[in-house]
Order: sequence, then structure tokens, then C-alpha cells
Amino acid sequence: MEENLILEGLLSMVTELKEKQEAQVTPASREETLERLNAIEQALSELHSNPAILEKDLQAIRSQLDDIRNGMQGQQKHIEDTKKIALETYRCFKVMIDALGSCKTDKEEAAPLPLYQRIYNKVASWIRPELFLFSAVLVICSASIFLNVRLAERMQQLQDNDMKYRYLLMQGQAEGETFDMLENKFKWQRDNGFIRSLTDSVMDFEYRIQKQAEALERARLLNEQAEQLKKEADKLGKP
Repeated sequence: MEENLILEGLLSMVTELKEKQEAQVTPASREETLERLNAIEQALSELHSNPAILEKDLQAIRSQLDDIRNGMQGQQKHIEDTKKIALETYRCFKVMIDALGSCKTDKEEAAPLPLYQRIYNKVASWIRPELFLFSAVLVICSASIFLNVRLAERMQQLQDNDMKYRYLLMQGQAEGETFDMLENKFKWQRDNGFIRSLTDSVMDFEYRIQKQAEALERARLLNEQAEQLKKEADKLGKP
């Protein structure tokens, strides 16, 4: 009768351990479970020599104990796998957090540009070579125009001086009042109408002087020819 009570107690303990295992107890109760298994195996060893206990009952308890041990090994392997997965997940999560932190820092350091600044940078990257060529051509054209203007001013000054000199030759005199009048009309208070009239007068005078010079030259040549003919006639008239 006592042996049956012990056997029932062992069965109750084994059943309780199996229920805890199926309920997936925490790893902290593993030591407690191992102690109970050892106590049950020791009790089974003591009952094995008792003929009053049936072998099949002992075998059933041992079978359940083996299932519990196998389950504990599976649970231990599952726990180790879970730890590995947790560590790997933590590592990946940490890498992700670091990457996000770095990306956030980069974004904070490189503040987004305003829309007009982004448009300007885009357009500038497209037209920078063309803008350089256009600037070079513009500088060359500006320099050429400036030099041409200066050259035109210099040529105009030379023409004015030439015309003033020719006017003085036409007048046959060079007085202070005449110089002041010419400087005022040509430079300080430029009078284009006066300059055109003066130019026409000088050119007409020079034209008439040229015609007179040509007439005098023709007359001189005619006189020379007449004298030459007279000399030849005198030579022919002598016996």
C-alpha cells in the first residue's frame, strides 16, 4: 500500500514537471526541474528492487522522465537559438541606429538649400561654360569698342587741328582772338555748323589756289616753250 502511494506521488511529480515543460517555464526554473528529476530517478532506483511494484509502471514513469529530459534539451537548444537570434537582432538594430544617427547628423550638418538656391545651382552648372565664353567675348568686344572710340576721338582731334591750321593759312595771320575763337568752336562749345562752313570755305579757297597754281604753271610752260621757239627761229634766221 505504501509503495502504491509513493508510485502515485512520483507520477504526480512527473505529470507536474511535464505540464511545466509544456507551459514553457522560464530558464530560471531549470535547476529546480533537474533536482526533481534526480530525486525521482533515485526513488525509482529504490523501487526497482521492490517486487510489489510492476515493471510496466516504472517503465511508464521512466518514459515520461525521458520525454521531460528530451524536452528540456530541446528547450535549452531553443533558448540558445533564441539568444543567438536576439544578439544578432540587437547587433543589426544597433547598426541601423548608428546608420540613422549618422544620416541624421549629415542632414543636420548639410542644411537643405532654399528652392531658389537649388535652381540657381542647377542653371549655373548648365551654363557655366557658355557663360565663360560669353564673358570672354563680351570683354573682347568691350575692349575693341573702347579702343575704336578712343581712336575715333584721336582722329577727330587730328582732323580738327588740320582744319584749324589750314584755316589760319587761308587767313594769312595767326592772332590770339582767332586761336580762342577756333578753340571755342572746335572744342569747348563745339559748333558743327560753323565747322562745316569753315571747312567748305577752306576747301573752296584751296581749290581756287590750286587752280591758280595750275594756271601759273601752264603759263610758265608756255613762256618757256615760246622762248625756246624764239631761240630756234633766231638760229634759223641767221645766214
